[in-house]
Amino acid sequence: MMSDKPNKISATRIFAASTILALVISIPAIVVTLVMHYVIKTNLILTMVAGLITLFIAMGFGFKLSKKLTTKP
Repeated sequence: MMSDKPNKISATRIFAASTILALVISIPAIVVTLVMHYVIKTNLILTMVAGLITLFIAMGFGFKLSKKLTTKP
């Protein structure tokens, strides 16, 4: 039977999903930047470019993940 009430996503689920997305997007870029600069000791411009590339790749994964997190089971 179908109910007339629309499916609502709770505020806690929205906060949890946005926190997971923020971590998925930011942590890889931070790790790549720190490793490139302090461990490999590359030049600053190359380090920033590698961090930006990693950030855009992570945003692509975050976009796919956001679709899965926002659907109500």
